[in-house]
Amino acid sequence: MSTDPYVPGVGTDAAVIEHVVLDLDVRLAANRVSGTAVLSVRLTRQSRRIELDLHRLRVSKVGAAVDGRALPASFSQPRRWPSRLVVDLGESRPEGTLVELTVAYAGTPTPRRSPWGTIGWEELTDGVLVAGQPHGASTWLPCVDSPVSRSTADITLTCDAGYLPVANGVGAPVRTRGSRVTWRWRLTQPVPAYLLTVQIGRYRLVDAAAPADGLPPLRLVASTRTEQRARAALAAQPAMMAAFIAAYGPYPFEEYTAVVADDVLEIPLEAAGMSLFGTNHLDGSWESERLIAHEMAHQWFGNAVTLGRWADLWLHEGFACWSEWLWAEASGRSSIASMARRAWQRLAEDPVEHVLTEPGAAEMFEDWVYKRGALTVEALRVLLGREVFGSMLRAWVDEHRFGTVDTAGLRAHVHAWAPRAQVTPEQVDELFETWTRRSELPPFPG
Repeated sequence: MSTDPYVPGVGTDAAVIEHVVLDLDVRLAANRVSGTAVLSVRLTRQSRRIELDLHRLRVSKVGAAVDGRALPASFSQPRRWPSRLVVDLGESRPEGTLVELTVAYAGTPTPRRSPWGTIGWEELTDGVLVAGQPHGASTWLPCVDSPVSRSTADITLTCDAGYLPVANGVGAPVRTRGSRVTWRWRLTQPVPAYLLTVQIGRYRLVDAAAPADGLPPLRLVASTRTEQRARAALAAQPAMMAAFIAAYGPYPFEEYTAVVADDVLEIPLEAAGMSLFGTNHLDGSWESERLIAHEMAHQWFGNAVTLGRWADLWLHEGFACWSEWLWAEASGRSSIASMARRAWQRLAEDPVEHVLTEPGAAEMFEDWVYKRGALTVEALRVLLGREVFGSMLRAWVDEHRFGTVDTAGLRAHVHAWAPRAQVTPEQVDELFETWTRRSELPPFPG
């Protein structure tokens, strides 16, 4: 079982998945799926059993093999664990064994209920979206739904003709046969299962902007009804991408795709190499523009450099929120310091009793985590100075790209860079203690 108390009953400490080959057929009108997933599972300790996450979808068959030799595997979906698939390999296998599991399954996908609302597979007015964070991947595919399990993916999606089925990575049409259309998507960078996604609608896949030197291809997935509004709302994305590449280093994925659903969405969502927006995010306001920047920044912080436990969510959201301020400055709207001052003032007016590195499961997606996390980043910038801070941050991303991080690791990383800014270890420790381990709001940095 999971060892993360923020998402109990999810994940496992006995295995990770290194690659997923999924063939999924989606019947939109009935909201039914049937699929076959081939999973490359690496045992992280000696075990006879592999526990996978699969939420209320029924498995009809499981095959297992090691080095091409079939194992006498059996499986069960215990009633007391309606979101688990347990595979018995027949005998205990040593740590490091690579097991190929083939899982055939079907059913009606339903989102998971959580303290943060419903998570995972969700029906739109005319289509489907998947919002996987933090434990919604299991609503559509068998997985180890833990951020420490990272896999590449080869996803083939079939749905009704007239719709575009979108997943992560680089996609291409495979065939249109009668009333069915099939696309294949390949993601060559390893990411946690919650960052894999399916988006289906009456969309087109188009280039959102003319290619620019040093930038990845920027794609837009939208309906003909919203395409022009989407192009206008997302017109700043090339400049955003250039600003973030300069600040954080190379873009981590092959392409960046913005999906605009034909629905109003409460919040935008990030996935590997992709962000999802609603029609309400196309209004051209600063509120929408900052969210567009925020989701793009997650490609570095969260999608490439990923927390190991959900209590450290500020390592995603704090940096993404600070990136809004970076974009405000880069675009000439406001300075980083001014944006930070306004955020600090709001926190001062509405104090909380939680600490940044242990907000509690119910609080981890609250706005104070985002803003206090961003202020912690700003405090680091003030302490180290702009030049050393920038170098430190690019090194952090480069050294941990497609890896797992925690607050202690960031603290140690800053320690290593502190001498270049003539900053003492005690100053670094005091910053992390006051901003991340105490509930009182420190004075404004700077």
